[in-house]
Amino acid sequence: MFVADLHNDVLQRAYVGEDITKETKNGHSDLIRLHQSCIDLEVFVIWTPKDSENLNPFTKAKEFYEKLVLLEKNNNIKITTNLAEIEESKKNNVLAIPFSIEGGEFINNKIENLHYFIEKGLFYFGPTWNNSLDWVSSNYDEKHNRKNIKFFGISKFGEEIINICIENSVIIDVSHLGEKSFWDLEKISSQPILASHSSVYNICPHHRNLKDEQIIAIKNSEGLIGLNPYPYFIDKDFALKEKKFRESFINELNEKFLLSNKSISNWLDKQHFLQKKLNAITPSIDVFIDHIEYIINLIGIDYVGIGSDYDGLDCLPKEMNDCKDHIKIIERLDSRGYKQNEIEKIMGLNLLRLVESIKG
Repeated sequence: MFVADLHNDVLQRAYVGEDITKETKNGHSDLIRLHQSCIDLEVFVIWTPKDSENLNPFTKAKEFYEKLVLLEKNNNIKITTNLAEIEESKKNNVLAIPFSIEGGEFINNKIENLHYFIEKGLFYFGPTWNNSLDWVSSNYDEKHNRKNIKFFGISKFGEEIINICIENSVIIDVSHLGEKSFWDLEKISSQPILASHSSVYNICPHHRNLKDEQIIAIKNSEGLIGLNPYPYFIDKDFALKEKKFRESFINELNEKFLLSNKSISNWLDKQHFLQKKLNAITPSIDVFIDHIEYIINLIGIDYVGIGSDYDGLDCLPKEMNDCKDHIKIIERLDSRGYKQNEIEKIMGLNLLRLVESIKG
């Protein structure tokens, strides 16, 4: 079986100096645990939002990529860019690690900055994270911060960015795009659409989740939806439960992690702290499987994948402690009566179909 995971933020930990070539006690993954898992392809994400370090986002993104290149040496991993390389990696038992970029801050309104990463083999590109840019609006801002939006939807410059990606076979990821931006993209693009790490709005009405009409539009584009197991995205009652539970350790949390410190290191330390705390109240993995089944029932099994968001989450469903538990998704699907060929589609073959259609 070929197993692909569409979104992993572990590269942040490497960027701040953690040795992820060794088995670690923090987070959800490292190269040792990934090799021990059932995963054959793991998309490593470059994520460079504004923070207190105040570095140029393009410079930071380059540093992330350079860290990835260093990791590739002598660790039985390969930065893959197309279907042939992915298939060769699987054949040789090498972990494929295509890279993506989440958030267009690095472009700095300079087309050449985008071309820099296209030439490096950019796998997919998410135009926004939570923060809107002056050429595209995010789902967070469209829902919660309309006053912060400089352009509602995708501007003419944004359309140019999208078209350059399409011309160069870079997949566009909509997981953080606002609804207006999503529908603007749907009009602009003739390419299959990817949602790398989102879940179902109709089950859990979170701004990061996809509404039915968006899910259907992704199917109509011959795209793919990577379901995200984050409890906030799969369980509509989790946010209130977590808020009440957090009160029991709020003083400890505030003492350890200053809100004014927005560095990646502080964010990671807070994530690791919460990962240990929140396991006590997370929903069952079966709630996550319900989201997978919803998509299957709505649009069919050919458009479903998994986007775990490992190391980008402060908690996972029960029975999922780290990437080695990725196999439990397979076990749950099997227990619900899915056939081997259907499970293989969900776990990886649907991604290969998408890659073949865009990158060849």
